[in-house]
Amino acid sequence: MKKPILAGGGALLYLGVALAVFLAIPVATQEPGPRFSAWGQATALGEPFTATGRQQGCPFISKDDLDLYFRAQVQPPGSVAWTWDIFVSHRDSVDAPWGTPVNLGPNVNTPTSNEFCSFVTIDGHWLYFVSNRADAIGGAYGGQDILVSHRKDKDDPTGWETPVNLGPYVNTAAADNGPSVFEDEVTGKTILYFTSGKSGTLKIYQSELLDWDNPGPATEVAELNAAGNLNLHTFVRRKDGLEVIFGSDRANGMGWYDLWTATRTSTTSPWSGFVRLPSVVDPLNPMSDEARPSLSWDGTTLYFWSDRVGAPTWYLHLYQTTRTKITGKK
Repeated sequence: MKKPILAGGGALLYLGVALAVFLAIPVATQEPGPRFSAWGQATALGEPFTATGRQQGCPFISKDDLDLYFRAQVQPPGSVAWTWDIFVSHRDSVDAPWGTPVNLGPNVNTPTSNEFCSFVTIDGHWLYFVSNRADAIGGAYGGQDILVSHRKDKDDPTGWETPVNLGPYVNTAAADNGPSVFEDEVTGKTILYFTSGKSGTLKIYQSELLDWDNPGPATEVAELNAAGNLNLHTFVRRKDGLEVIFGSDRANGMGWYDLWTATRTSTTSPWSGFVRLPSVVDPLNPMSDEARPSLSWDGTTLYFWSDRVGAPTWYLHLYQTTRTKITGKK
């Protein structure tokens, strides 16, 4: 079939038509994120958390703001040793007090191993956590591994099933920890962020989850890692995925670990504009450490652990700071 003759056009007319069609096609863009006020001064959560074990760390807040997961150092009955277990505290509303923390049960916590930082998916059915146990499905790779456990009833705090080791794309003989999952509505991908010491120092990596218990190959999030420094506990929680908060001992910090933040223009763009969060630093003890951030779904409350107060002073406890949303959708 011959090409149609377009009067007065030739190649230039074809180009113009093609350009017009291209410009008429809507291009998917990501809206800028909401704007917030500065973070307020951090305050201790206190009881009932401080009444659970002798120190607490790794807070994680659920999407509905009603369940706060954390680890506590406890002494099992009949044991002289202290181990870390994961607990959850529930409240009936955001204005209600936190309830007595509940141990997540024997499928998650073991009497002789340590269970550390945790993360629960938006639907409440999958728990990612860190442990040095050897009895998970898939075995152990050494050091600390990241495991995942499922529960059928999202309202049952002890209904977690036998955990599964996430395997060699994530876990190594080094320390692997700090799991955080971001479900990207723009790309349709689910990204697991985590920390690994496999390069000889702690760095931040990411892996696309092909299924909840099946991660793909991991890649370094290069722009989040300061060369020669420890970088850990990445948290991308805001719905739009345009803000990250993480721990690092990089230059211009105060303590061993400080909390840092960065932003990006879309979920496929690199992170930039790194800023240390000065408001979370204890003015009475500026050399204290702050780590394992957990941001509420609406982005207005940040939970973290710090060793600023305790007996001895390096004991970890839970803190929070808040900010106000100025513009943008929830």
